[in-house]
Amino acid sequence: MNIDQFVSTYNGKTVDVDRAYGGQCWDLWSRYAQDVAGVPQSATNTSNGWAGSVYTTTYDRQPALRAKFDRLPASATPRKGDVAFWGNAPATPSTHVAIVLADQGGSLLCLTQNPGATHQGSITKNGLLGYLRPKTATASMPSGIAGTWRINVQALNVRDQPTTRGNVVAQYKAGQTVILDGWTTRADGYDWGRYIGSSSGKHRYIALGPAGTTSYLKR
Repeated sequence: MNIDQFVSTYNGKTVDVDRAYGGQCWDLWSRYAQDVAGVPQSATNTSNGWAGSVYTTTYDRQPALRAKFDRLPASATPRKGDVAFWGNAPATPSTHVAIVLADQGGSLLCLTQNPGATHQGSITKNGLLGYLRPKTATASMPSGIAGTWRINVQALNVRDQPTTRGNVVAQYKAGQTVILDGWTTRADGYDWGRYIGSSSGKHRYIALGPAGTTSYLKR
């Protein structure tokens, strides 16, 4: 998923990754890091409950986050797709994080959440801590996955959506086979494939492996 697909998917929706306290600004950041950069949720967490601590503290503690993002100071020229972090300031009294869509000089046009559901809005640069910029060399999506695969792990959940939040509707065991249709997407730090369930007639989804791999399957 790229930045434009992310905006199209989540704009107007409440994103609640941890299912605690409703849709906070952190939830949108975590969803973005997982879906666009392939960072596991555990590497997106705050260190003290405030979003700004991801920039000041979590980044130093999480190799998985540093592998996918560069940390830039507030003086850097922002780009579309950067993640902006604010400290305690009049406009962001509890710190804040949002996804940059455009630089507006003294403010940033962002995809942001809280207050309200995910939306586009301008936020002043006052109080800005800096940016996390997705690295250009990210893991590519698997290709050529259409066809028959054998399960290469002890158990592999089948879900009704391509996300770890999807309902588990079945489970494959090691050595069983699945025929994938070639479609792929990335979410929650995994790449996903799909097939049509023989009994339900609906799309079903399995994780192929951590982002950039198909290690859960073998030919």
